[in-house]
Amino acid sequence: MSDKLRKKLFYVTVIINFILVTIYEFLTPNMSDDIIYSDRVAEASGFLDLFAQEYEHYINHIGRSIAHIILRFFLYTGNKAVFNIAAGLAFTLLTLLVYLNVSARKEYDLRVYLGIMMLFWLFEPTISNSVLWETGACNYLFTAVIMFGYITLFRKKFRENSASGIGLCIGMFFFGLLAGWCNENSSGGVILMVVVLMLAAWLSDRSLSGIRAWMVAGLVGNITGFLIMILSPGNTSRAEAAEEAHTGMVALAARFLKITLNIKENYLLLVLVFMVMVIAICYRTGSAGKFWETAKVMLLFGFLFLATCYALIAVPDSQLRTYYGASLFLMTGIMEGFAYICNKGFDEELVQIGATSLVAVLSVVFILTYIQEGANLARIKREFDERDAYLTEAAKGEDMVVEAPMLRPQWQTRYSMAYESDFTEDKFNWLNLSYSEHYGLWYIIGVDRETWTAY
Repeated sequence: MSDKLRKKLFYVTVIINFILVTIYEFLTPNMSDDIIYSDRVAEASGFLDLFAQEYEHYINHIGRSIAHIILRFFLYTGNKAVFNIAAGLAFTLLTLLVYLNVSARKEYDLRVYLGIMMLFWLFEPTISNSVLWETGACNYLFTAVIMFGYITLFRKKFRENSASGIGLCIGMFFFGLLAGWCNENSSGGVILMVVVLMLAAWLSDRSLSGIRAWMVAGLVGNITGFLIMILSPGNTSRAEAAEEAHTGMVALAARFLKITLNIKENYLLLVLVFMVMVIAICYRTGSAGKFWETAKVMLLFGFLFLATCYALIAVPDSQLRTYYGASLFLMTGIMEGFAYICNKGFDEELVQIGATSLVAVLSVVFILTYIQEGANLARIKREFDERDAYLTEAAKGEDMVVEAPMLRPQWQTRYSMAYESDFTEDKFNWLNLSYSEHYGLWYIIGVDRETWTAY
């Protein structure tokens, strides 16, 4: 393939990726926390009042202010299309940032970029929560762009051994501040990477001369943002309210077990692929020194995956979506190994055929999956729109206790968290109460869609 054709195909693939994810964003309705936060944002007296609301949220709820101010901005526009396009751009940019962190790639490496796309689309278990759900995307997708943007710049300057100018130091401090203030365990992973790189700079000649002022500025920014986030009074309140069956060391052991089981149930295949690639590189390089020089970037991202996962032992409970940053670290490590095997370590024709075929086969699987699950998303969106219109009209009547249909179970898809956010038959369920408040009703009672006859 000529360089010119490869470049064109690369850009076409990036654009297609943007279009595909944006379509899914448009097929995903607002739900759950989106509704709750939108009602709160609607009370803002003006744009600046959003910051006052976020300060109150910081004091009473959680310290993830960067994520939530982004969410408030989107909700304040009153037009979800703005978010949908922005989220499509963010998702596409994140794939490119992961691509830029793969040091063994070729120029316009289509196989590597397609590999990243397939990992993001087919093997990320939290995509419905972390990418396609508006509140989740602001908490995880958009913050991941900030963190990986910072990592990409830091590693680039590190490789170039850039000299410290005042502009670079200031820029790295504020960029680091944002990256440290994103979400707890993933921002901690970013700090760990910076510390490891600075330690490597010191070990290179056992001198502080290798540690540049811009590195220190970035690290100080990271730690500052991280401390602002975790010292939120709201975090303390949430931790005190959490209930656990055990205390002390037994509680820590129970958390460790839960994290390990989450990795086994959701990331085992990726972990095994990572291990196979490490073993292949070990055999190919033949010596400890060559292996370390070849695989150190891959091993660093694998280490960050484990550290970011097990950092969750610090909290009593966590949702699967909190593993999103860790997952990105693991995927980056896998693609680093894949790029080395394809481009540098294994010239054998059979390996090249296998690598290209793997990407091609996964692409076909993805296309078929995308069409099938897109149809399910469209059906779910139709149900949400019909139900919204019905409840809006019902709220104009005198009956303040209203029945509404739950989603049909046969349309459930891993690309939507609609079923996690659906009504239940219990009118006192917190989601039912939240939706009731949104529509101005007393109670909403979920009923089986198959027995529903009102529309």
